[in-house]
Amino acid sequence: MRISWDDMTPRQRRRKKKAMMRQGLLLGCCLLVAAGVGLGLWGLFGAHEEPPAEEPPAQPSLPVMAEPPTEPPTEPPTEAPHGLAADSEDTVRLGDAVGSEYALLINADTNTVIAEKGSEQAIYPASMTKVLTLLVAAENIDDPQDPFEITQELIDPHYRRGATITGYRSGDVCTLLDLFYGAGLRSSADATSGLAISAGGTEADFITMMNDKCRALELSAQASFTNTSGLFDSAHTCTLRDMAAIMRAAMENELCETVLSTVKYITAPTEDAPEGLTFENKYLRWFQEKQPEGATVLACKHGYVQQAQNCLVTYGVNEAGDRLICVTAKGHNAETMMGDHRYLYTTYGK
Repeated sequence: MRISWDDMTPRQRRRKKKAMMRQGLLLGCCLLVAAGVGLGLWGLFGAHEEPPAEEPPAQPSLPVMAEPPTEPPTEPPTEAPHGLAADSEDTVRLGDAVGSEYALLINADTNTVIAEKGSEQAIYPASMTKVLTLLVAAENIDDPQDPFEITQELIDPHYRRGATITGYRSGDVCTLLDLFYGAGLRSSADATSGLAISAGGTEADFITMMNDKCRALELSAQASFTNTSGLFDSAHTCTLRDMAAIMRAAMENELCETVLSTVKYITAPTEDAPEGLTFENKYLRWFQEKQPEGATVLACKHGYVQQAQNCLVTYGVNEAGDRLICVTAKGHNAETMMGDHRYLYTTYGK
């Protein structure tokens, strides 16, 4: 019984197609054999006169094989522009929905401003300064595992000013890596001084290196750093766009990225701390528990002095894989500051 194509099951149709393909191949082989026999008989019984020289023997026509398409050469990935993030036609000017007086969200891959408020005005960066300190130290310290001895001369100036300190005592020996984490997570001023001395010889020379790095990053003329920790100084300023560029460079440095994206670090035991000193980034922990919608915050550094109020720089990635950096300054309290970052990522970072 012959079954029509429409009445066949999918399995029967597949079998039918395979049978038709076999028949086609068999027919093709037969034609090739026949053509070969015909050429052989022509060679035996055909005319043996040589054709005229100007008419070369005809060659059997062969199918012309198309050359495989060549893909255009792959261009090397384009690096994002250096310098400060620039506005685009889509840049949003923020209003009162953001509680901090100054705010900025950039796409770090294209180095363009997504949304901003007062991002080109000078601010006091407070302990966001430590991002630059970490970056310059990481670029100028050969081995973070080198030992460093804590001295009273290192501690006293910061203790007298009421700055945050690590908890090390005079005579304690730690590693430079401990100081990186002390500066990045606990925001310790004695840690930044220790890194500065190790990388620059003196803290004053290291501050010169910090300002040299600002020029290398093509920051604004308002980027001027007078200390390593962010303690208030009327001449210690930068803009939010400057801080975003600093954070971007820091996140492209392996050691800085590791430190700024760590929530908790415990040092080796000391005489006064037999279980080690614990450094914790409580703001990064907050983000881990309350991530914005459509983006993930991976690193951050907070700052506070009375003149600057609450400052924060964060680094995150949205669902499309775009790298984002958010900076705010003069938040009246920590709740306002954290809420502003969550709002900016959720509303404009997708």
